[in-house]
Amino acid sequence: MTRNTTSSPTGTAELRRAIAMTRNEKVSRTVARMVAKEIADRRLAPGSPLDAENEMAKRFGVGRASVREGLRLLEAQGLVTVRQGLGGGPIVSEPSGSEFGDTLSMYLQAKGIRFREVAEAALEMEGMAAAMLAERVAAGEEIDLDALAGKKIDLEMSNEEVTENAVSFHTMLRNMAGNYVLMLTGSALAHIYTDRMIGAHPEEWDADEREGFEEPHQAIHDAIAAGDPDRARRLAREHMREVIDRVSSQNPRMLDERVDWH
Repeated sequence: MTRNTTSSPTGTAELRRAIAMTRNEKVSRTVARMVAKEIADRRLAPGSPLDAENEMAKRFGVGRASVREGLRLLEAQGLVTVRQGLGGGPIVSEPSGSEFGDTLSMYLQAKGIRFREVAEAALEMEGMAAAMLAERVAAGEEIDLDALAGKKIDLEMSNEEVTENAVSFHTMLRNMAGNYVLMLTGSALAHIYTDRMIGAHPEEWDADEREGFEEPHQAIHDAIAAGDPDRARRLAREHMREVIDRVSSQNPRMLDERVDWH
């Protein structure tokens, strides 16, 4: 396989000077920053192969151990995957909200944050996403809302299908809002929030709970389709509040538990 070199218009000598000028931080972190910048500058798509470790070490003028540690830093953040074995090596990955959520949960655990704060933040982010999507519709953008409307929940669905459609509705809402920062941050919060909420809920979704998803989802969709951001925000927040209250009533201690890093 022909590998993409991470070389950019920046020459090897200039790269080495950049490394030398950042000696106050670990060399591996500097390497990680420079590789991440080159991926962004060259708009390398997920799956694009990068230089082998020894080639990066030569180009940056650092030890192979520093390159390896730098790649591990990027891998922990979901930006790079290092494949092992013959034909392996570093390739570009695409960070997801779940990976960002894992990192975020580490910081929240260190601060002793309770799950209540995560739920409140997720509630606000969902309202914001619904409002922003409605604003796009109101501005006359051509947006296909059929996929959002298609995430229906009925009494005949399995419990797994209920969970999948309920989560997918909100994922689509964030993805369609038109703001990558909101999508990524909201998805990170949702990753922490959803895992904990599903874990605290009994395996079976009863009829009232199924209706508690379907009717609000339809109302949120209709407000968005009408281009009414205030109504869309209010309905999304009310829906999230109702779900949080229902699950926390089944597990009263849930909201006061500390966030764990997974």
